Amino acid sequence: MNAPVESVVLCEGYHDRAFWAGWLTERLGWTDARPRREDGTYETVRDPFGKPVIRGDFAYRAPSGRFLRVRPCHGDSQVLTFMRIRLRERTTNGLRRLVVNLDVDIDATEPNSTPRREAAIQDAVERIVAQEAPGWSRTPDGDLSLDGGATLVSLVLWSTTDPPTPELPPQQTLERLVCAALRAAHPDRAAAVGAWLAARRDPPPATPKEHAWSHMAGWYAAHGCDDFYHAVWRAPAVAAELEARLRASGALRAAAALDG
Repeated sequence: MNAPVESVVLCEGYHDRAFWAGWLTERLGWTDARPRREDGTYETVRDPFGKPVIRGDFAYRAPSGRFLRVRPCHGDSQVLTFMRIRLRERTTNGLRRLVVNLDVDIDATEPNSTPRREAAIQDAVERIVAQEAPGWSRTPDGDLSLDGGATLVSLVLWSTTDPPTPELPPQQTLERLVCAALRAAHPDRAAAVGAWLAARRDPPPATPKEHAWSHMAGWYAAHGCDDFYHAVWRAPAVAAELEARLRASGALRAAAALDG
C-alpha cells in the first residue's frame, strides 16, 4: 500500500485562494474535496493523513484522485515560513508537490524591475530548499527536486508583461494579472475603470486593489469581493486571457503538473 501523500499550494491571502479555487475547479478539472450533505452543506474533509482540513485551508481532488491543499498564509513572509515548515514535515507527512505562490510586488513601470525581483524571490526559495534538502537538484522544467524527486517545489509568481497603462495597476500583483486579462477581454470596461479612477476628487493613495474592485463593482457586484477572483474564471474570454499570461509566466505548467 502506498504511503499517504498530498500536494500543497502556499499563497499569500484569501483572494489568492479564491483565484486558485476558480482556476482549479473551472479550468483544470479539480473538485472540492469536502463531502456534500443532502441539504447542500459541506462536511469537513480529512487530508490523506486523517487530519481535518481547517483554519482557512481549502482541499481539492484531481480527476486522478490526488489530494491538494491550498493554504492562505497571510503575507509573503509567511508563505516562506510555511514553506520551511512543510518541507520539514515531509518525512512524516508525505509531500508530492509544493507550489510557492507569491506576488512579484514591484512597480512594473520601473525598467527591468520585474525580472530582478523575480530572481530575488527565486533565490530566497532556493536558499530554503538548500537548507532543508541539501542534495536538491533542478528538473528540466525548472522545478526543485528533493529526495530524488519524491518532492517537487514549484514557484508561481503573479506578474504580467502587459505594458503600463492607467487602466492597470502598476504593482505586479494578482490584481494586475486579473485586471490585465479583463482589459484584454473587455477593453471598453477597462477604459471606463481608468476614466472613473482618474476623475475622482481627492483620491486616496493608489493601491493595486482600486482597479480590481472597480471591475468587481461594475460587472461582478453580485459575486462579492472574495468570489470575484473565482468568478473571473467562469467567463471564457477572461479565462483565456488569464491562461495566456499564466502560460507565459510558467504558472500554467506548474498548476497542470499538480495532477501530472
